[in-house]
Amino acid sequence: MAISADLPGVGRSWFPTPPTPPTRDLASSEPIDVVETDQTDPDLLAMQDLRSFSRARLPLGPPPPTEVVLPDVPMASTRPAPEFRGKAPLPRKLDVHSVVSGDKVASAARHWSGTKARDLTGQLSGFADTTGMPETGYGLTNQCANFVSTFAQRLGLKGHYLSVPQLREALERQGWKKVSAQNAKPGDVWMSDSHTELVTRTASGRNGLPEVTGANNGGNYHQTISSHPQSGGSFYTRPVWREQS
Repeated sequence: MAISADLPGVGRSWFPTPPTPPTRDLASSEPIDVVETDQTDPDLLAMQDLRSFSRARLPLGPPPPTEVVLPDVPMASTRPAPEFRGKAPLPRKLDVHSVVSGDKVASAARHWSGTKARDLTGQLSGFADTTGMPETGYGLTNQCANFVSTFAQRLGLKGHYLSVPQLREALERQGWKKVSAQNAKPGDVWMSDSHTELVTRTASGRNGLPEVTGANNGGNYHQTISSHPQSGGSFYTRPVWREQS
């Protein structure tokens, strides 16, 4: 079907009639599925909130600044702290002599076994002459620290000491560390409160104790160099890493 109309300057024209949408006979057609919308669906609620937000007129804040002025901050000094100025510290050095010479020094100490301490003066290099000191019985007794210092110096000990407290303080100040009897090695130092000797053999044998050698009275009025196993007291092992000067 068509519709005619008079158009100015064109004349009568014919136009097609727009199609009529089909009708549906609800009585005879199949039932229509109706899907109810879940009003608690979070996605639906979020969409509604978003639509409401987009229609709202939010108040506008102040315009962003076009120029920002930063406060003046005094610059820190770039001069390094005093402890960081000067030469860099040298790395520690492995004392190879101290590591490999323990057995040699211990053997040299055992060599004097059976010798009276007084007779070491003038014979044992580094042994201090105490024959003029009354507190040593003029060289006859109280020679244990003198004897140990003589050999510990060969393994890095700095200074020579004639009393046990002085020798102990020097060992601790110079980095000698306490170890167990089982870990003591030849060249280490053993000490009690009033006596000291040199470790000359590691723990072994039936008793499992290290051997020490030193100036001992042994029931006499004078001291003699002798060796024996030792368990009690404190064992000090020498440092093998030393600071370079």
